[in-house]
Amino acid sequence: MQLYLFLFSAALWGQQPNTLSKAEATAGWRLLFDGASLSGWDARSTFDAASTGNWSARDGALICPGNSPGWIGTSATFQDFTLRLEFRGTEKVNSGVFLRSQREGAPHQTGYELQIWDYQPQGYLTGSLVGSVKAGPAKVLGGQWNKFEVTARGDHFVVVLNGAKILDARDAKHSSGVVGFQCQKDNPIEFRNIKLLPLRSK
Repeated sequence: MQLYLFLFSAALWGQQPNTLSKAEATAGWRLLFDGASLSGWDARSTFDAASTGNWSARDGALICPGNSPGWIGTSATFQDFTLRLEFRGTEKVNSGVFLRSQREGAPHQTGYELQIWDYQPQGYLTGSLVGSVKAGPAKVLGGQWNKFEVTARGDHFVVVLNGAKILDARDAKHSSGVVGFQCQKDNPIEFRNIKLLPLRSK
């Protein structure tokens, strides 16, 4: 059974980016990025910066060029879910995925920041929930598409990076909000294949 699930998951990851397979659509997965536009997303400023990161949709990816800081979040809010996405940057890229963040305020404070940075000084390295839970050993593959799978059900979080589980922990600070991405100055990054499966609370 475990081998079957692994092969099934691998088949899903191997399909055309920014699409849902028939099995995913039947299961209730939602495609959050259409690969061609910012439809369903809202660019926002962060901290005291006036910029929003100059996000764009290009070549099938949601792109932050790194010339100004900011973040972008979904128009919809979510509570319990499994989120899958791919990201690509340099080996030292500094970014993050926001989970259950609010539309206003600093998203890493109003929700969780799932770290994308192997060099965070306090040890909240890639896969960690910054300020809450530290992940196990992980490395960003520079210049390649990295795959995150995040399951958030109530206070239980499981994070898988490139097929390896690196976090399995509990934290109850935030219960619902948007999904978002961080744009840091001088840290260009791309995201694609962003899809979410809403889960029923247990």
